[in-house]
Amino acid sequence: MRLGKYKSINEEYVRDTFDKYINALEIPVIDYVAIGVQDSVHKTSASLMSRPDWQSTFSSLNLAESDPVRKAAFNTKTKFFSFDELDYQDSSGKEVMRQRKRHYIENGIVVMHRNLGHNFMLTLATGYKNFSAKKFYLENHHSIKKTFDDLIDLIIPYSSEFQTKIITNHQDVGAK
Repeated sequence: MRLGKYKSINEEYVRDTFDKYINALEIPVIDYVAIGVQDSVHKTSASLMSRPDWQSTFSSLNLAESDPVRKAAFNTKTKFFSFDELDYQDSSGKEVMRQRKRHYIENGIVVMHRNLGHNFMLTLATGYKNFSAKKFYLENHHSIKKTFDDLIDLIIPYSSEFQTKIITNHQDVGAK
């Protein structure tokens, strides 16, 4: 499956607010956070990452096209998955994960909020190899939900082009 375009969310206000929020977070072992939105119809997405150097590398090397995390988020129906569950057998997927590790993003989880036509995704990651994703999620799910809700509210105004609206209201044939 070919994925569509990717855009970094880099507006000064949203970056500054995001950085302050992330620096105040007290979720154990997490040292990387990303919030993103996906247009699930056109397979396009945008995100804001807590490591500007990684966001720059991700964009400049066009890693979004082959990103196993992005592919899994588009292709799975689950609301939660971990990096160690990803299938990245192809060389381009392996390269994306290698680049992640070079930026000390070794393992992590992705939490999805699925809507009709678009999804929000929260990535929480760490440089630790021995990371128990399910245990971490169970122990921190309240903090994760609060963080996710806050960050969705932050990026909504800056990601409207990726929030596809699907009309589900149908009028009766005889309605006037």
